[in-house]
Amino acid sequence: MATRNEARPLGQKELIGWPAWVRRVGVDRVWVDAVPERIAQSVMGPATLMLRLTMGWIFAYAGFDKLITGFNASGYLLHGTSGPLTFWFHSLGSNQAALNVINPLVTWGEILIGMALVLGIFTRGGLFWGSVILMMFYLSQWPPANNPFMGYHLVYILILGLLGALGAGRIFGLDRYVERIPFVKRYHVVTLLLG
Repeated sequence: MATRNEARPLGQKELIGWPAWVRRVGVDRVWVDAVPERIAQSVMGPATLMLRLTMGWIFAYAGFDKLITGFNASGYLLHGTSGPLTFWFHSLGSNQAALNVINPLVTWGEILIGMALVLGIFTRGGLFWGSVILMMFYLSQWPPANNPFMGYHLVYILILGLLGALGAGRIFGLDRYVERIPFVKRYHVVTLLLG
C-alpha cells in the first residue's frame, strides 16, 4: 500500500464517479493527494447537488417573487444602474417596447433557470442562461461598489461554471434519464444542454 507521500498511478476503479474532464486533466491527483479517496468521492456528489439546489433556489425564488409582486425593470434600469454602460441601460428603461420584452424575459428566465437547476433537467442550458443573466446584472452595476472588480454576480457565475463542468444535472437530476432517450443518443449535440 502506498503512503501519502508516494506517487502511485490511479487505476480505473479509483476514478469511477469522477467527471471525464477531471480524469483528462489529472485534477484527480490533487484530490487523492490532499484528501483520502473515500472522503473525496463521498463528498463530491452531495456537495455538487447542494450547490445545484442552492443556485436553483436563488433563481426560482427571485423569479417567483418578481411574478407575484408585478416586477417592472424600468425602476432598476433608470435608477439602479451605474458605470460605463449606464446610458444603454437608461435607454432600455425608458423604452416601453424594450420593457415589454425585458420584464417577462427576466421573470420567466429566472423561474425556468431555477426549475432547470432544481430538477436537474437541461442543466447546462440553464447554467449558460443563468450566467448570461448574471453577467447582465453585473454589467449594469459595474464596477461593484465595494470592490474594484469582484462582485457576487461573478462568484455566482463561477459556481454555475463549476456545476456545468461537474455534470451536476446527472446527480439526482433528470438529465441522467433524458440522456438515455434514443433521440438524444442519436444526436449527441443535445447532451451539451444536459448534465
